[in-house]
Amino acid sequence: KISSRVAAMFAASGVDVNIEFIEPLQLVRYQASERFGPHHDYHATGESSVQGEQRAFTFLLFGSTLPPGQGGETHFPHLGVSVSPTLGDGLVWANVDGEGEPNERSLHEGRPPLTGEKIAINVWIADQAFSVGKGMSAAVVT
Repeated sequence: KISSRVAAMFAASGVDVNIEFIEPLQLVRYQASERFGPHHDYHATGESSVQGEQRAFTFLLFGSTLPPGQGGETHFPHLGVSVSPTLGDGLVWANVDGEGEPNERSLHEGRPPLTGEKIAINVWIADQAFSVGKGMSAAVVT
């Protein structure tokens, strides 16, 4: 249902996103002091993608609330923007520009919660259909 709702939201805003363009959802959980350092969600090269796709957009759906000042923010250093997680809210950004080139300004990080935990779901929207049936071996790190 989450993927369907995200696809419908994009379609309603005029961005043609078919549910088949949404990668398998990823649940993340950060406990106090855990973080995810600065990174981009786009694939720098075709070799870093699973099926040759590019992650055009990220939709981060928050599954917990941390009040401002309690950490756990999603921070965009190039933009000077930090968003505290609130249960049920979502944050959307473009990983590539209008020509499909990497958007350097999409650099972001998951700051550590000071107490409690941050729960979120990563919804990555690719530029082409993504099929689990084509294999996920490139997505698994051993």
